Amino acid sequence: MTKSDITEALRLLYVGGTVLLLAAASFLLLLLPTVQAQDLPPLARLEALGLDTMEVGRVTAYFVPADRARAEELAVLTEEVAAFFEQNLGFTFDLGMAALAPEHWFSDIPGIPYAIPWPSMRDKLIFMPSSLQEGLLIQGPTELEDRRRVDFVLLHEYGHIAAKAYFRPMDDQDYLPVKWFEELLATYFAYAFVHASDSAWAKAAEVAWLGEVGGYTPSVLSLDWSFMNALPGNELARTYGWYQFMLNLRAAEIYDEHGLDFLRTLKEQLPWQDTGDWNTAILLPRLEEIAPGFKAWEESLPSVYGEQAGDH
Repeated sequence: MTKSDITEALRLLYVGGTVLLLAAASFLLLLLPTVQAQDLPPLARLEALGLDTMEVGRVTAYFVPADRARAEELAVLTEEVAAFFEQNLGFTFDLGMAALAPEHWFSDIPGIPYAIPWPSMRDKLIFMPSSLQEGLLIQGPTELEDRRRVDFVLLHEYGHIAAKAYFRPMDDQDYLPVKWFEELLATYFAYAFVHASDSAWAKAAEVAWLGEVGGYTPSVLSLDWSFMNALPGNELARTYGWYQFMLNLRAAEIYDEHGLDFLRTLKEQLPWQDTGDWNTAILLPRLEEIAPGFKAWEESLPSVYGEQAGDH
């Protein structure tokens, strides 16, 4: 996948061609491990902007004065999810949340200033839009739906950072090599918090995800996501969105049956010291032992989520 393909995919996402796309920037970074970052790391670039800061529990929020109210809302939500997992899973860490207007947006993908929301894993820092009027997630038809989409992405990005901190704090790699599992874990953290704190939000999210999955069928149905590297920008945008919604639904299914015990058991039973050797073929049988149904789910992708069989 070329830089121009990535640019086109993010452009299509940004202008709203696909609804509810979650964590698009972080996914594209997963697909491109060789992309060179900017000269300065994200935290240094952020600090160079000279923004105001506030402390909300363990969260440091960065913002311009005009965006203080929204930055505080996002920081409070970030602190709430962090406190939830400290109470229920017994781990915690300090982190940052930057609420940025478009003139300050940037990403780890050179030349694409609008890749937002996204997490800086090593900095434990989440980048978010500073208003509910800008960004790829502002779709309507209601402000509540827009707010829920934006806030869920914040929780999903927190989930990436939390999964790293909880399962493999000493690992030098930011992301797992099995990309669908990385995304599933991030959404699992997000959905667990939403389910516990706002059942109406959780139900509305599932309805929206079902609608998105039913509205499009990818040309390839496979948990080996390497095929996405060859997709043109417009197809990449739609395909990534479909797979994210499908994983969101799978996370909800598992949570409804296993709750937070799924995460606890993963921590105890998966060989986190050997993640560099993981692939789907190795991981699925281990997941099947922990939460039976993974194998049937993988085999059902063509029949349950689409009509075209793919490479499994």
